[in-house]
Amino acid sequence: MRSFRKRRRPSMAAKLNFTSKVRAGMAVERVSAGERLAEADVVSIAQRDAGATSQPVEDASTPGSYSVSKILVEDVVSNPYNPRSFYSAETIDELAGSFETQGQITPILVTRLHEFPGKYVIVDGERRIRAARSRGDKTIDADIRDGLDNQNLYLRAYHANKEREEQTVFDDALAWKKLLDDRIYVDQVELGVAVGEDPKHISKVISLTSLPSFLLQRMAQNKKDVGLGHAYNIKLIFDRAGATVAEHWLQQVVEGKASVRKLEAAASAEAGARRIGPRRTHYQSRVQFNRPDGVALGELKLFGDGRAELSLKGIAPADQQRLVERVKTVIEQWASEMDTPESV
Repeated sequence: MRSFRKRRRPSMAAKLNFTSKVRAGMAVERVSAGERLAEADVVSIAQRDAGATSQPVEDASTPGSYSVSKILVEDVVSNPYNPRSFYSAETIDELAGSFETQGQITPILVTRLHEFPGKYVIVDGERRIRAARSRGDKTIDADIRDGLDNQNLYLRAYHANKEREEQTVFDDALAWKKLLDDRIYVDQVELGVAVGEDPKHISKVISLTSLPSFLLQRMAQNKKDVGLGHAYNIKLIFDRAGATVAEHWLQQVVEGKASVRKLEAAASAEAGARRIGPRRTHYQSRVQFNRPDGVALGELKLFGDGRAELSLKGIAPADQQRLVERVKTVIEQWASEMDTPESV
């Protein structure tokens, strides 16, 4: 008879020992991988500093990696659908100073489009290219991505700016209007789906483009104080009362003296004033003229403020000059009588 031995289960100490070995092995592998990445970074930096302007510096050891190339600054053109329109000269100068002390840390993202043959179109990095140009740099590090259409050209830059909190509603206003004008998106609904906003919000933001550029520029410069609610009501005030009044209220907002509710009241007041308009003066007396056959020719209205209005119709062209001469004679005769003492 075959005897069966009872298999001994590994002790808890053995399990812990095995687990420790596995973890140790994983740690060694991580260190090794980290060293390989560090070596690759050193080689990449060395190649870049050596002036490898045409060969891309590749990092294929990690998923989603990209290649960086040095391209000529003069070959770079701005994104035609750049989601940003307002840039601060101070921030460009600060970035140029950072280039001087630290170098370019992040490459610009560019693509190639048939509309710009031989050029690289910026997807993300307008501030960096402006800083490079201000320094007189000849080349700039770039991540070149081909196969992007106009929608991707906008959306990639839009989401990158949103993540950095650089995007404002004033930038959105100009960019969204251009996207719709150029039929990149067929309507506000499609655009709203693309950027994750309600079409009503899209419509309100785009309405800001009716403001003069100097007002939009100032709002963008004071984006911390001027929100969409402020801007939209200032736009209503501008439509109803003009640029001077709108600029006054914008200054009130910047100084912290006007809330959205106060602007709403001001916009409503301007709407009421526009609807009422100047009060018309009613005539005191009226004389009507008819032809012998009873057809109406017109009327003469006399007003209390000394005005007189003569309105005639149905006068044949051949008779108009004769009528003018006769009316002129009557008025001149009447005016001469006004100068005599008897008329006083």
